[in-house]
Amino acid sequence: MPNRKEYAARITLIFCAVLTLVLTWRWQRIFYLECVDYIISDVPNHVRLAMGHSDYGLASYLIRALWAMGGEHFGQTALSLVLTANQLLGVFTVWLLLRRMFPETDGRLELLAVLLAHLCGPWILPGQTVMYIGAFNGNIYHNMTVLFSRSFIPLDLLFFFRLWDARRETLKLRDWLGLALCLLVTTLFKPSFLGAFAPAVFVLLVWDFCRTKAKGFKNEFLLGLAFIPSLLALVWTSLVLFADEFAGTSSGVTLRSMTAPLLFAALVMYLRGMLLPLWSFSLQGTRERVQREHLGIFAFVLGVAILEALTLAETGFRANDGNFDWGALSLYPTLFSLAITLLWRMRPAGREDRRGAARFAIGLALLLGHLVIGVYCLHQPGNAGYDWCWF
Repeated sequence: MPNRKEYAARITLIFCAVLTLVLTWRWQRIFYLECVDYIISDVPNHVRLAMGHSDYGLASYLIRALWAMGGEHFGQTALSLVLTANQLLGVFTVWLLLRRMFPETDGRLELLAVLLAHLCGPWILPGQTVMYIGAFNGNIYHNMTVLFSRSFIPLDLLFFFRLWDARRETLKLRDWLGLALCLLVTTLFKPSFLGAFAPAVFVLLVWDFCRTKAKGFKNEFLLGLAFIPSLLALVWTSLVLFADEFAGTSSGVTLRSMTAPLLFAALVMYLRGMLLPLWSFSLQGTRERVQREHLGIFAFVLGVAILEALTLAETGFRANDGNFDWGALSLYPTLFSLAITLLWRMRPAGREDRRGAARFAIGLALLLGHLVIGVYCLHQPGNAGYDWCWF
């Protein structure tokens, strides 16, 4: 007879299977409505640019290939299916990252954490009621290039952690190639993550170089070389984006000026978007040194991305696109997957652990608030037309 743990494991797998089916169904419907321009997204614009050979990046080649196979209607349906498959790929890659960071578990709870993370949205707090556009909500569906790029970000982190952990030994070529290739694919879909990841890694390498008095310079140098293909791709995309014939002479990058009220509003926006991660990361439900280091690196990369979003902005026709925001937003599913996993590891050891029970209960309440908003955002597309993204 199965024991209680075996029953719990089976129920978890069944729940994960049902939730995956529900998410797949809703994702495909949302993406199809975007492809036929029923709800607001950047998909029709990317299709128009791709078919006019005016776009850049991997998404444009994918669009032209799908439209060439069967025309507009086939291409719209096929693109919605590809976007849905990409969401499932993102679930799998985040799960792989969690398995690397928490190898002592069997993976079922991590899978549940990843699926729930793809549902989470920002809390509603007084003064900021927007739940989708304009909120720190990484479970977005209207930006196609971000969705494609974020599925590869967990692999970027996975291979980087492998190289970082081996920097005192011998770096494996497959890990180096994995980081270089996955980061290049991420960048060719959307360069926003690289804009935060590369500076953060540069600071880490310089810090490690100074701390060890250049003892690990060779491996640090080799690790840094893995970023060169992606940085070259970033230069290429920037030359295309900011060329006069594409963007006009007014397009560029500038420092963002924020008044005190705007800065306070931004901080509240980030706060309500990350209540559970702030709770889980601050309590850190792990005592393993390597896990703490990986979590610290992840938090540092996220911090750099948020700092760039607060201090940098684009001008010209891309001024309202918020491309510096996407670096942090693309980490949203991974951030919440880690937060939910850490929350589960904080569960009380027994009835006598009242403090642990209180912390765990607060975390569950925070998670529930994120899930309620996320489920609402997932349910609304197609039911309310163009008004679906506002509270």
